[in-house]
Amino acid sequence: MITTQSKGNGQVVRVVDKAFTTLQVLSQADRDMDLAGLAEETGMPKSTLVRLLHTMKLHNVVQQDSKTRRYRLGWALMHLGKAAEHQFDLERIVLPYLEQLSKETSETASFATLEGTRAVYLAQVLTNSIIRGVPPIGAELALHCTAVGKVLLTSFSDEQIEKLVAEHGLPRLTENTIDNTEQLRREVALVAERGYALDNEEAERGGRCIAASILDNTGQVIAALSITGPTSRIQLDRVDEYAEIVKRMASRVTEALKAS
Repeated sequence: MITTQSKGNGQVVRVVDKAFTTLQVLSQADRDMDLAGLAEETGMPKSTLVRLLHTMKLHNVVQQDSKTRRYRLGWALMHLGKAAEHQFDLERIVLPYLEQLSKETSETASFATLEGTRAVYLAQVLTNSIIRGVPPIGAELALHCTAVGKVLLTSFSDEQIEKLVAEHGLPRLTENTIDNTEQLRREVALVAERGYALDNEEAERGGRCIAASILDNTGQVIAALSITGPTSRIQLDRVDEYAEIVKRMASRVTEALKAS
């Protein structure tokens, strides 16, 4: 059974904590390490280490020399590191455009990407207005009821949308939430056609969000740029106006990423 222990204000999963301790020891070693050396450095029983190392080997996080039986860090960590570096680089490139977008609209500007079957905010510039009500960086958002989610769904095939609905459903968060597959398909097609998505109180009452797509070098949607604010400020008769600003800034981000 996986057990947890308190650490600060949260809960620590012990087996994960031990796995990271093992990786830290391996990262500081100047040569491959044997089981006895790892046990001494980590303070863990060999039996515990064997299970941890076997699991990490399956995911290529740790490698074991077939002859010496000694351990070293695995190639999968290089892939994860490159992915993390890429995301941080994205944030560095995007931030000036978020600042400009927030300045032009006086609303919170966000940058989101797809993580599995959810949209996740990676960077954000908050409005100076007192009323904000925006999910923070790292928050996971449903795809069917958010503007950034709908933009990201334009990269899905019909089969992928059907699979998403079959596995996760279309939870109804407000009376405006899309709750059937055919309506969602039509909405995604509309987003692709007009170049922006609108969340009209679909994720939360009293809030609106407008998003546009960011593309890679092949023209595929890789992220979304958005503004979010209360319905009292982002009024329906101004959606097109705001959408043009968001689209223009998303286009600039696309060009900046291509040039990077």
